[in-house]
Amino acid sequence: MIVLVLDIETTGLSKSEHTITVIGTIVYESLDETTTSEKCYNVALAASSGSDALLKMKRDIERLLDDAETVVAFNGINFDMPFILKWLHASPSNLVPPPERGERDATPPVDKTVGRKRKLSPDIEQPDKAPGAVDEHRWEHKYLDFCRVSRDYTGSYISLNNVCVLNKIDVAKSGSGLQAVQWAAEKNWASLESYCMQDVVVLLALTKHAIRHGITLRLRAYGKRGKKNDNIVVHLDAKMRPFVPQNAAVVDDIFDTSSPKTLDFGG
Repeated sequence: MIVLVLDIETTGLSKSEHTITVIGTIVYESLDETTTSEKCYNVALAASSGSDALLKMKRDIERLLDDAETVVAFNGINFDMPFILKWLHASPSNLVPPPERGERDATPPVDKTVGRKRKLSPDIEQPDKAPGAVDEHRWEHKYLDFCRVSRDYTGSYISLNNVCVLNKIDVAKSGSGLQAVQWAAEKNWASLESYCMQDVVVLLALTKHAIRHGITLRLRAYGKRGKKNDNIVVHLDAKMRPFVPQNAAVVDDIFDTSSPKTLDFGG
């Protein structure tokens, strides 16, 4: 199965006010456990280089999303993918080239029909959307978002750092989100791209762990004796869809493994 793992950096958190600076990607073949490509796309640099470079980059990203059978992004449903979809929509992206001058200036036929497809002539049908527009649901069925998985199975979100600590996956960070914004402002592209790709590498490690062993998530319950911490293990099926086996028991947690200082007795 072809798995696209991605992460983005932006100029801020608002999808209406801020923009993508870089998109880090790794393409992984889960069946033979090989990485087929690793690339960080510098969106900010492409935007300053002209529309041709930006259009090519958008087509490359669209192709990656089309070719992948699973798209992994941490908090991707709420953050990464909405930003990417907005970017793909934005001018001068339109992935379908604009019509020739003669076609653009021609008077369009009158459309008095109602429906998803509008019949403009006996031989021509047009979808009910603008040319070059990207369907926001186009890749939705491919998303694997461990942040959303945590919410679905435990009732609460979890950070990438905490889920990695809980599953004993090494996390190496050279900065923070605020630092990434600063690097973009300073045009320190090397540091920004390296930082973004570090998250992609960590997310790939988490994905591999989930494929092989499942991922451990924290359940919290409150009773007469106060807070109780239990763990649940969520597995992935052959199509990379999360599930919990029906006969799986909740693993009682004696030590708080969400702490970086957790004791590891090995074995």
